[in-house]
Amino acid sequence: MHDEATTHYMGMIDQTTLGHSFLKKELGVIPKVGWQIDPFGHSATQGTLMTSGFGFDALYFGRIHYVDLENRQKEAQCE
Repeated sequence: MHDEATTHYMGMIDQTTLGHSFLKKELGVIPKVGWQIDPFGHSATQGTLMTSGFGFDALYFGRIHYVDLENRQKEAQCE
């Protein structure tokens, strides 16, 4: 995920491309889901870039509710 303080869409693209290249080279994975755990907001461009531009199947914003997290931990369903 790129820096949320990036002020221009080219910065979003550059940072995400660098991160995805690293993950593919070092771990052999291509992310399909993004999660911004503590967003301060996002631009209108971000959702489009993350889905059609970067190929994400889903993009989640925000923290998980503590009750949901507890239930997922009990059921071993955190992934």
